[in-house]
Amino acid sequence: MFGFGKKDENGKQVRIEHRGKYTRASRTGGVAVRAGEKVGPLNLTANSSKGLRASARVANGTRMALQNGRFQLIGRWRAGPFGFNLSKTGVSGSLKNGVGSFNVVKPRYSSFKMGGVHLRGKKAANLQLVYMVVIGAVFLAVFAFRVAVAVAWLLVLTGLFLWDVVVGFIREVRKSENDLAS
Repeated sequence: MFGFGKKDENGKQVRIEHRGKYTRASRTGGVAVRAGEKVGPLNLTANSSKGLRASARVANGTRMALQNGRFQLIGRWRAGPFGFNLSKTGVSGSLKNGVGSFNVVKPRYSSFKMGGVHLRGKKAANLQLVYMVVIGAVFLAVFAFRVAVAVAWLLVLTGLFLWDVVVGFIREVRKSENDLAS
């Protein structure tokens, strides 16, 4: 009911809240009652905490709205770990990983969660940078090791091929010399 024990696609605890058809109660947002209706291409919504909103879908991941007399253009797009958001405060791009997300455009909106401790802001951005440097170094070390093994294998194969050619050539020369001598 409140999301206890419910996990997202990464196995992390989801937001603890209640979402009903007409009600929503959360730790940070409080309690709100809402009602919505679709009228042609418009979605009309009345919310006890947000007010009145009329919105329409412009494109995939993008919507335009008029909420309490203010215009909104909102877009959210994701491709794998990369996210791009468009809102009234501008644009932001983020990179999601196993311990949270790093906002490239606005680092103060980054998050970091490890061992049950969830951080946001500058501290999270700094820890995200350290995490990404460590993961990048491990990735480069593993990649360099794999390249070294592949190069060594190719060198060994080339050496064995050349050895086989030289030994075969010498055997044929000796065999032809023995045939001529007899």
